[in-house]
Amino acid sequence: MIECTHVFKRYKNGVNALYDINLKIDQGEFVYIIGPTGSGKSTLIKLLDGEEISTKGKVNVVGIDVGKLRHSKVPIYRRNIGVVFQDFRLLPTKTVFENIAYALEVIDMNKQVIRSRVRSVMNLVGLDDKGNAFPNELSGGQQQRVAIGRAIANRPKVLIADEPTGNLDPAMSDEIMSLLEKINAAYGTTILMVTHDLTLVNKHRKRTIVLEHGHIVADLAEGGYVQHDQ
Repeated sequence: MIECTHVFKRYKNGVNALYDINLKIDQGEFVYIIGPTGSGKSTLIKLLDGEEISTKGKVNVVGIDVGKLRHSKVPIYRRNIGVVFQDFRLLPTKTVFENIAYALEVIDMNKQVIRSRVRSVMNLVGLDDKGNAFPNELSGGQQQRVAIGRAIANRPKVLIADEPTGNLDPAMSDEIMSLLEKINAAYGTTILMVTHDLTLVNKHRKRTIVLEHGHIVADLAEGGYVQHDQ
């Protein structure tokens, strides 16, 4: 599903972000990626979604060699990947229904299929009664549910959640975690969650990959406890 083989990333300004990353994630896994600021987490995510290309090594996602993609093919490749951000990135002038539908309109899905799919997604993320609401009428947790709904509307094989609970309180963070677990179980979606929240990581235990200074320094099996000085 996801495989990185001897991956290095050096930016044009001379910064070395990743060193000899070897990583394999199977379909349907739920994996945390943790580490301090500057450890390479964001760079790894950018390599997986085609935003950046590795300097050396091979990045293979859903059977596609991402480093060999022509620039024009990247948007089509990204249909395999949903991304959720810390700051939601919803369209403020569109309703909840329209925000989720937009992800399907841009890939020219049939309008009738879009309506059916959006209703299904709204049910899954617990927003059946919020279809006509605008983002500024929602709580932070509800906005993140919309963002997750938009990211999974096209049923991507991989969902990347980049600090999805970073702007939420602990109770709401737990709700979002439960929703991600539900999506993982319902659709078999492979989930990579970048987070700084070690309390959450230790409460909802999954396989955990620890990055530090561009190196993978630990790959803990599900159930492993992460020390808070990581």
